[in-house]
Amino acid sequence: MNKPQSILAVALALALVAVACGNNSEVAVDEPTTTTEADASAESTTTVEVEDEPDETTTSTEAAGSGLVTDGAPLTGVPAPAGVDLDRPALAVKIDNHPDARPQAGLDQADLVFEARVEGITRFLAIFHSQAPSPVGPVRSSRTSDFDVLRGLNTPLYSSSGGNDYVANALKSLPIYSVTALSRTEYFRDGSRPAPHNLYTNAPDLFALAPDSAEPPTAWFSYRLPTTSLPDTATPTAGPVTVAYRSGPNVTFTWDAALEGWARTQDGRPHTSNTGDQLAPENVVIMVADYVTSPADASSPELVSVGTGQLFVLTDGAVIEGSWSRDAADAKPVLTDTAGDPIALTPGITWVLYPESGNTRY
Repeated sequence: MNKPQSILAVALALALVAVACGNNSEVAVDEPTTTTEADASAESTTTVEVEDEPDETTTSTEAAGSGLVTDGAPLTGVPAPAGVDLDRPALAVKIDNHPDARPQAGLDQADLVFEARVEGITRFLAIFHSQAPSPVGPVRSSRTSDFDVLRGLNTPLYSSSGGNDYVANALKSLPIYSVTALSRTEYFRDGSRPAPHNLYTNAPDLFALAPDSAEPPTAWFSYRLPTTSLPDTATPTAGPVTVAYRSGPNVTFTWDAALEGWARTQDGRPHTSNTGDQLAPENVVIMVADYVTSPADASSPELVSVGTGQLFVLTDGAVIEGSWSRDAADAKPVLTDTAGDPIALTPGITWVLYPESGNTRY
């Protein structure tokens, strides 16, 4: 089509649109941005389509052109199971990692699991949102390291077995809904285990306590579409990735193609759930961080999870090195590779570890 014919075709099409729609400018102004963009796309296809024009009949996710998941549960990128209300808040549960507490219940169904040092061992902050297992535990006491993670979850429910006076008072200033064992009846002891490593709860019981004002979490990480390749900076690895905490377990993650996840060991033993299943999250995000002395207890380390540091991301059988940054406690971390490009994870469960410098190798 030559230029005069193109102009004539466009003018004729616009005239036909005007006749069909009439003077409806007020309605057009009130239309949402997404509807206006869709209408513009449809009009463009109708009036100026040529033979070599690319096919515009793509899904909304593909049309975004980012190669990222744009739907699904915010903390996994995976569609939620049938019947799950993603408008509910996140549920953060403090879970024991003492040898007498293993194997734990519920870690294999947490959307996110944060692991940080406490006194001589590590402890988990498991975040449930798209799943609600029963039971969950063993549940243990709060630490000041939890505070900045909780601030990044909007208004979560927070479950622990309590804490000292400093921790208890500090938690009152956070935008959380405390459902600790000290004030609730939704907890029970397992008589087959030694105390204090035998306190459990059921996630559905705690979700039922959420007030209407509680808000759902927003995404901590971005996730790749199945058609999106890993970056060139990714290094495939067949061997274990080792994280040796200065005080805590010696942890390894090894890619298991059959499980499509990173099989975890602790101190040389497979880390399993209470049902005997191997723990193998789709992603492991290792953020090298500092610890300071907690103001709650001189013997307790406090994680510094706001700032910057070295990064190792384990995803889809490869390791991606880079750096992490987090500007504030209510902000999400930004992950970039050594080329300075953002890192997207595989949809699924993610474990986040905070070792100190020099303690990660592969």
